[in-house]
Amino acid sequence: MVRGDCEAPAAVVRNPLPATGGTQPEPVEQVRQLAPLDLRRTRLRAVTAGDYAALAGALPGVQRAAAELRWTGSVQEAHIAIDAYGTAAPAQGLLDSVAQALETYRRIGHDLVVGPARLVPLDIALTVCAAPGHQHGQILAELYRVLGTGRLPGGRLGFFHPDALTFGEPVRLSRLVAVAAAVPGVESVEVTRLRRLYGQDRGEREDGVLRLGPLEIATCDNDPDRPENGLLAISLGGAR
Repeated sequence: MVRGDCEAPAAVVRNPLPATGGTQPEPVEQVRQLAPLDLRRTRLRAVTAGDYAALAGALPGVQRAAAELRWTGSVQEAHIAIDAYGTAAPAQGLLDSVAQALETYRRIGHDLVVGPARLVPLDIALTVCAAPGHQHGQILAELYRVLGTGRLPGGRLGFFHPDALTFGEPVRLSRLVAVAAAVPGVESVEVTRLRRLYGQDRGEREDGVLRLGPLEIATCDNDPDRPENGLLAISLGGAR
């Protein structure tokens, strides 16, 4: 009997040698825990304020970044604030490069506004009592150093060094007292004034904390030539 249509024999694939190498399959529970993290590691689009801050913060020259989304009534703006290394005033070139880099990730419908951190100058006053047997001049000089904007011996930063505070970080009365009280020869410390330099007293001293917005950073240069950048007054008394 002759068949007009013939079917080709099925191909047979086989491996005459045993498999070697390879790794054990990843446990299902480990996959469940790590998979969401892996998705967050790669940002292909900036959607939330946190996305913009994370992308900007990873760029060269940027120490920290913060962001918030605002509705203007006609469009949503992504405001990104930049904190550069060692300075409170990032160069315009850095701001431009951040804006250019974020343009790739910007969500359609978001307008980008990139600028420096909003510095909040403070008005602070301390009353310090010195312990007997210590030079008032030395104590006063050291107080201004540890609460200043410079670098201290051992690599430590002054309380208001540009790299010491970050976005939205409140200024706590307890920390001011602790830093001042650690100066040799200081017997007691009282904060008598704690407020924004150009703002109304909102009871920050009584509350023990001066709060800041998400794009704000506290500053207190205590520079006589630029009093608008913050003032620090220390009254020192006690036995000599």
